[in-house]
Amino acid sequence: MKKNILFLSLISISAVAQNRHINFETGNLASVFEKAKKENKMIMVDAYTTWCGPCKWMSKNIFTNDTAADYYNANFVNLKIDAEKGEGIGFADKYSVRCYPNFLILDGDGNVVHRVAGSMPTQAFVNFGKIAFEKEKTFSYKKSEFEKGPLTEQNVTAYIDLLMNCCLDPSAKALEYIATVKDNDLIKENNWIVLRDFVYNHESREMKYFLNNLAPFEKSFGKEAVTQKLEQLGKSYFSKYTRAKEFDKDGYENSKKEFTSMKWPNTDKIIFEADMEAYKRFDNAKYYELAATDFQKYYNNDSQELNSMAWDFYEKVSDKKLLGSAAKMAQRACEINPSYANLDTYAAVLYKSGDLKNAEVQANKAIDKAKAENMGTDDYKETSELLNKIKSGK
Repeated sequence: MKKNILFLSLISISAVAQNRHINFETGNLASVFEKAKKENKMIMVDAYTTWCGPCKWMSKNIFTNDTAADYYNANFVNLKIDAEKGEGIGFADKYSVRCYPNFLILDGDGNVVHRVAGSMPTQAFVNFGKIAFEKEKTFSYKKSEFEKGPLTEQNVTAYIDLLMNCCLDPSAKALEYIATVKDNDLIKENNWIVLRDFVYNHESREMKYFLNNLAPFEKSFGKEAVTQKLEQLGKSYFSKYTRAKEFDKDGYENSKKEFTSMKWPNTDKIIFEADMEAYKRFDNAKYYELAATDFQKYYNNDSQELNSMAWDFYEKVSDKKLLGSAAKMAQRACEINPSYANLDTYAAVLYKSGDLKNAEVQANKAIDKAKAENMGTDDYKETSELLNKIKSGK
């Protein structure tokens, strides 16, 4: 009996030990800063939103982990703040919080010591906190060191990575740097990264050099990367029409003629993408008509894009002929990758198009796939409901 009591006691103690969590303050910002100063501690801030999946994952799996809880409770004053409500709105604006979760470590005066964005496992999260006590490894120290002088070919990508890991925009300094690079040096790897990711003006000196020297860039960085950059430039070229408040149809059509005359590679696809963007905003019916006829011409080997477009048709289109085109997209997506998501989309599109027989086949395949991947019944609940509708002929 005594052994049983001892055993039960150990279970009870163990259960308590495995349920520690980070203690987050409940007061306003002023009280949190006051407490941090009083205790001579820094503040760890979790800037989150209610819709953010990774934020919820961190709360459930990391903030309740004993190792993380013990470390942060001992070394920091901790604060969770909803970046879209109350004081969180001003906080997000002040600290340029643009993605979530966003973790900041502040001193008692509100200065950023260290920061990072995104979910992470326990040890990485603990290490994030530890870095705040190692000055030369912190975000703020590194950023200030970079910005003491002009960026160089040797450090420009490190600077970009530092800011992008926090969802901050490095474009101003990146463009300032690339403007100093000589034409012949643009093809160097670090300079290509800046060119690829931050230069969008096709009339800039850097882009003119790129457009006149496509072959060397393809040789160094691959045809696919160069093609993606061309398509990005094309999208930027048409943006003043495709993203305008009102559609200037004549101006847009003239711009397409001008663009065609420049004879860029992949001109047809670039114009197709521009048309899709313009029609989605200004002529919804034409958007789906164009997608039905031409989407597979350009995306027939991309299962993710095919699935996404087919699902868009399922949600917003009723025309049976157009749904037939969507079914072909979904079918092709399944041929490339017969995943649960793709099979579910295919079943849904077939159902809406009236092909109940084949819809039932694909719905069963989707459910079988979900079970094979050990998905919970809630994860494929909508497919099960769809299958019931199909069987009942509704």
